[in-house]
Amino acid sequence: MSKNSNQTCSASPAARKQVHLNLKPIAGLLILALTMALCSARADDPDEEYLQIYGLIQEADALATSGKAAPARAKYVEAHTALRNFQKSHLEWKAKLIAFRLNYVAQKVADLSEKPAADAGAGTVGNAPEAQPGAQAAASTLTAQVKLLEAGAEPRKVLRLHPNPGDKQTLSLTMKMAMEMKMGGVQSPATKLPAMTMTTDVTVKAVSDNGDITYELVMGDTSVADEPGASPQVVEAMKSALAGGKGMSATGTISSRGFSKGTEFKAPPGANPQARQVMDQMRDSFSQMAVPLPEEAVGSGAKWEVSMPVKSQGMTIDQTATCELVSIEGEHLTIKRTITQRAANQKIENPAMPGMKVDLTQMTGKGTSERTLDLGKLLPSAGTSDLHSEAAMALDMGGQKQAISTKTDLNVRLEAK
Repeated sequence: MSKNSNQTCSASPAARKQVHLNLKPIAGLLILALTMALCSARADDPDEEYLQIYGLIQEADALATSGKAAPARAKYVEAHTALRNFQKSHLEWKAKLIAFRLNYVAQKVADLSEKPAADAGAGTVGNAPEAQPGAQAAASTLTAQVKLLEAGAEPRKVLRLHPNPGDKQTLSLTMKMAMEMKMGGVQSPATKLPAMTMTTDVTVKAVSDNGDITYELVMGDTSVADEPGASPQVVEAMKSALAGGKGMSATGTISSRGFSKGTEFKAPPGANPQARQVMDQMRDSFSQMAVPLPEEAVGSGAKWEVSMPVKSQGMTIDQTATCELVSIEGEHLTIKRTITQRAANQKIENPAMPGMKVDLTQMTGKGTSERTLDLGKLLPSAGTSDLHSEAAMALDMGGQKQAISTKTDLNVRLEAK
């Protein structure tokens, strides 16, 4: 360990306080939804401008992944032009990062100019005959495998969602999070973020012959609750991010078995980078609200396993959920899930920390959730989720590696009307 590292670990209380303040941006690597604002809400003008350009690249990546080659190429060209203009205006701002981005975007443009559109069916659903080759893969659910473990008691029935076109629901989602963090041997005080509540209006637009459900959603009112001892700067940053997300709209498709086939969000005019981050997290969260259902007929006590990769905050996480049909009364179901998560070694890139190099060493998570479903509705009528995760990573700070470990507890409550 270098002399500077020893000084950090044995710093005075005042110096440790400064380290704790500097740790706040790292929280964005692990938390869900809107707390990315902790890192970026106070960005300087070049940072804000870069984040907007990075948002263009993310949009292009999403279009390319879904097989929309022509729109993706156009978006990459737009991003490349913006990067060149940014480079001319900010010659000394993270020159290596901008050069890397320029090369990346240029290569994407070249690839899309030479190759035909990719098969959009790259996102497939195991044990799901209704999956279509042309369906857009959801950003956070690239593949899913369902395995029936127990069929449950008689009588049994095939479980399928069957809302009617024109049906509307309002979803209220409340999230609470607490985090502990250690960096370079220095323990940061436990942080409890204020509860965040979002409302979303969802309308079923169409139901295909094979049961696929096309929907439209609009993000409505948001709020941040009072939390004793919470940093005023953090609270204001969270409020700013939430306010920026109001008015976001999206369209998507879910199969009758609850598999997301794609969700495309559209930010409101003039949306800031924080709103784009909210949009990405909403997309990831929404695609996981439904519970994937087995193909076979099942009864009370039935159990099945759902395995899928989940993308969140730049990480790819392997998730396995064991589902149990606790009760079934006509169209009304109660399903409990036990969830385990694991992420392998990987590099993490986060738009809230441009140019910062983070290597994830290990991430594990476990939790439980419960959903109450009405098969005649698109969304669960109620639900709870509790997840505990732990991660170890290394952060490159000016060529010097710093070890970071985190523990995060996330609680989510949802209710549909």
